[in-house]
Amino acid sequence: MHTSFRRCFTGGTAIVLATAVLACRTEAQQARTRVEIIGHRGAAGLAPENTVAAFRRACEIRVDGIELDVHLTADSVLVVHHDYALHPDIARDPSGAWVDPKQRPQLHQMTVAEIKRYDVGRLRPGSDYAKRHPDQQQIDGERVPTLDEVITLFLDRCPPPTRLVVEIKTDPTNPSFSAPPELVADRTMALLTRRGVAMRAQIIAFDWRPLAQVVRIAPQQSTSHLTFEGKDWNTIEVGKPGPSAWMGAVDVDDHGGSVPRAIRAARGRNWSPNTANVTRESVSESHRLGQRVFVWTVNTRDDMQRFIDLGVDGITTDRPDILRALIDGR
Repeated sequence: MHTSFRRCFTGGTAIVLATAVLACRTEAQQARTRVEIIGHRGAAGLAPENTVAAFRRACEIRVDGIELDVHLTADSVLVVHHDYALHPDIARDPSGAWVDPKQRPQLHQMTVAEIKRYDVGRLRPGSDYAKRHPDQQQIDGERVPTLDEVITLFLDRCPPPTRLVVEIKTDPTNPSFSAPPELVADRTMALLTRRGVAMRAQIIAFDWRPLAQVVRIAPQQSTSHLTFEGKDWNTIEVGKPGPSAWMGAVDVDDHGGSVPRAIRAARGRNWSPNTANVTRESVSESHRLGQRVFVWTVNTRDDMQRFIDLGVDGITTDRPDILRALIDGR
């Protein structure tokens, strides 16, 4: 029985119980319909990630947002790909050979024409990616798209209020991996504004510096602060001296170790935590501060229901089809 159902069973008679069941079902349905579906890298579990095909599929499913990752190339074009370098389990050169994991071309050192030579339409057989996405349709010939190309598809296939969720990929611990964060933020906002979609976009990042730049140049722009607190990688670093490199000038310990309060100090409006770092208490605290919570990445129906029960506002998923079916009551 879901949490929302258990809360409702307080009556002692059959009539009261029946009324409680009906009210509880209504509450559960309302909770589901309030949750936004964010298609991770478009719909990575269904089509090649971060490709036009994946974004088209996400919009067919009627997602509320399509999430994507952007980098600035050597010739100052914003392209859409997750890693800082071409992924060896995704990219094949013109000869059909998979990219060498030890010699991965970095995107910010390549021109868009050079990047477009690589096919990203299928997964390397036997790779972790292939095991993670067994239902992904393989579409040979898909290329790394530019953000401009994705916006064109978005305007054609994704009616309002669907939004773009644009992750700026920069790493404060490895500055050589990308163009400067402020520059990427400036170019991203300039393109979104020129194409007339800035108000239909949300800018997200693990590196809080580009988000600070977005707030400086466009104070009303929607943003969300990505976080991850794990054993091998931690962008928050509670209890360590000084601020985490990922959080810019904000030290979470100056805010009682509270991530939502640190986000407020960074002039943030929303929080995008990993699934392992979400609790009912942290969601409630975010809501008290006027923030919305978008959890990532959730791919099973049971986990989706669990986070709906926790009260999150949006779920980022590789399988938006599963979340759509859950929300629609199928």
